[in-house]
Parts: sequence; C-alpha cells; structure tokens
Amino acid sequence: MSNRIALFFLVVISFTSTAFQSNLSYEQCARFYKEYQSIAVKMGTATGVELQSLGNRYGRLQERLEAFCQHTEFSDSAKIKKSQEIQTKPQTQRLFSDDMKQQAWEAFYTAPSYCLSNPLSSINKLRCNNELTRFKELFEQQWQQNKDISLTQLEPNQQSGALELEQQNANSKGPELNKSPEINDTSTQSNSPSKLNENPKPITEQIGATTHVATEQDYQTPMTGLDTLFYYVEDYLYLLILLLLLLLSIKYILPSAKKLFTRHFSYVAVNKYLMKHLSVDDYTLYSKISLPIPSGMADIDELVLSPYGIFVISCQSQTGRIYADTTSEVWSEQIGKDRNNFPNPSRQQPMKLAGVKQLFGIEEHIHGLIVFDQEADFRTNMPNNVFHSGQLLAKIEHYEEKVFTEEQISHFVLLLSEYKPSNPFKDILNKIGDKTSQNSEWES
Repeated sequence: MSNRIALFFLVVISFTSTAFQSNLSYEQCARFYKEYQSIAVKMGTATGVELQSLGNRYGRLQERLEAFCQHTEFSDSAKIKKSQEIQTKPQTQRLFSDDMKQQAWEAFYTAPSYCLSNPLSSINKLRCNNELTRFKELFEQQWQQNKDISLTQLEPNQQSGALELEQQNANSKGPELNKSPEINDTSTQSNSPSKLNENPKPITEQIGATTHVATEQDYQTPMTGLDTLFYYVEDYLYLLILLLLLLLSIKYILPSAKKLFTRHFSYVAVNKYLMKHLSVDDYTLYSKISLPIPSGMADIDELVLSPYGIFVISCQSQTGRIYADTTSEVWSEQIGKDRNNFPNPSRQQPMKLAGVKQLFGIEEHIHGLIVFDQEADFRTNMPNNVFHSGQLLAKIEHYEEKVFTEEQISHFVLLLSEYKPSNPFKDILNKIGDKTSQNSEWES
C-alpha cells in the first residue's frame, strides 16, 4: 500500500514539474522575439483597429519573453526598452531635422504622464499615438502660418534671397531628407528668413505664443476598452439614440395616441369616411349637434340628410371585446384583463330620434344607427341597429327610394342652421370636470 502511495506522489510531482516549466527553448524564444520585433515595426505606421490588434499581440509576446525567456539574450531589458521606444514613439525623440523647428515642437507639445510610463498598455499606445498625430497636425498648421507671416514682413529682395537659400538647402539635404518622409515635408520650412531680416521675431517665439501643453488636466478620465469602442461609434451615437427613440415611439406612443383619438374623436373618422364616399348632391352631413328634447338636450354625433331618409348615427369609441345585451342597461368592453362598463347605446338612441322628430315635425323615415370601430370584437350577437364602421356606407345606401322632396330637405337645412355644432374639446373638459367633482364628493 505504501509503495502505491509513493508511486502516486512521484507521478504527480513529475507532471507538476513538467506543467510549470518556467523556461522555453532557445528556438521558441528566438521565434517569439523575431515576431515581437516585426510587430513593433508595423505598429509605427498602423492606425485604428489594426494598431489595437497589433498592440494586443505585442503585449502577449512581451509577457512571454519576460516570463519564459529570462535565460536568453532576448529578455535583455535594454533591447526591450529600445523596441518599446520604437513602437511608442517617445515624445522626447527628434521629429524634425531643423533645430529651430524641433525646439518649437518641444515648446508646443508635452506628452501626458500616462504616455511616458513604461511599459505602455495596448490601449494607452493607441491613445498616445492618436494624440501625437493630432497635435502634430496642429503644430504644422501653426508653423506654416507663422512662417508665412514672417515672409510677408521681409523686403521683396530679401524674400527672393530667402527662397533661393531654401532651394539650396533643399538640394544639399536631398539624400538626408529621403531617409525620413516627415523630415522631407518639414525641413524646407525650417530655413529661417529671420537671418535676412534683423527685426522679425523667430518663429519659435511666435509658436510659443499659441502653444498647448497636453497635461494630465486635459485627460483626467482614464481610457478603457469601452471608451475605445465609443471613440469609433461616437459620430453615430446620437443618430442611433434618435432611431431608438423613434422605434419606441412607433411601438408604444402611436398605439396609445390612436386609442386616445378614437375614444374622444371617433365621429371624426366616420364623418371623413362618409364625406369621401357619399354624393354631395344627395347627402348633407352634420357633426356633433345638440337638439332640444323635453328632458334637456340630445347630443347627436353624426346626422345625415338625404332624399332617401334621415340617418341619426351614434359613434362608439370602444375597440376591445364587446359584450352586448339589448335588455341590459350597460354593455361591457374588455381589453386584456381590464373590463369596463358603458351605457347601452340602444337605450340612448330613442332620445336622439325624439329630438330630430320634434325639430322636423315628422315621425317616419328617421333611422337610428350605432357604429363601432372596425377593431371592436363582438363576443355576443350584434343588435339589428349596430354596425361596424365598414358596414355603415352599405347600410345608408341600402335605402334607394326617395321619401323627401327637395323643398323638404331645404326646410330641414334651414331648421338645423339655428343649431351650431358643439365643441368636442369643451365636451372633453366637461367630462374631466364631472369626474373630478365626483371624486371629490366621494372623498368628502
């Protein structure tokens, strides 16, 4: 038994020593270091997503060299530091061949502290590279602008001499400028025309008047991976927010607005529908009029005058499941789990018909119609005088026999002219006031 235990511990120790081997072979370290140097060179010209991807790979290779290649020359701190300087472009390196321009650059830009730390994270490498490019563009603009101002202050003969001197310097420094594209673009601007003019101020002093030092106060918030993502999508962020708000309004606000409009202005849709499909020569429409009756006033949603009859239309705003019973005082509307009762419109219809009969002095050919929205779902049998809005036109046009003369229609129009249409907004405010007064009575 003891032999088996000893054998087991021996196997575990051997596997552990193999698994936690701290050194890689020389060939593996050489391959990693070669790739490490290649990525460092590529990162000098890469930008954006490519630079971030190379930075991540660069960091992993650096960690492997430091952890597993300490026994080789590839982990030499001086070489690693040199490769880091190549890839991160330290802000103290010489960017311009002209001494005066380099001096102006050092006065113009000072790198923030997180760009001087060693080593740099991949996020900070991307961040510092973008900042350096941006400030370098600003410096070039100001340098060229101040140089043009200095040239304008010279005499004409001095200007020509300065241009000849610049051309000679450019020809003499041709081989040197070909080594660096950046120096080739800027060194010809460094020849100081101030040597030909005793009074103009040096360009370094002019640049110093508009310098900007990138200190930690400008970058107090550390950049994270999410900030880097935001850096690329911030131009479209407001558009995405606007699109999201538009989609939410279409999904939630518009249906609620439609229900609110249907509940309080259902007669408007019916009126527009009838005006579009009924002949103007034969049919005359009136909306929201109040006619006197012995017990008060009868509110009529829609009144249609025609030679074929008079149609008194009651427009209902309910759009859910409808449970109707002609013998009941109330009908029910169910939307989801909410169930509400509303007065039986069939019992209110006789009062409206009585108001029309009393005004016109007739007893026949007056038809009462009750109209529900097309979305209303009747779960019981629909009464004979109840229709959906899509069935209303066919019901009115069903009457084809003329029962009133033109003189009678003109007389009816004259009688109705004394009654102005009611204001729907005023009716809504009155309903709100009635509900408020009822609630206050219950609370008291």
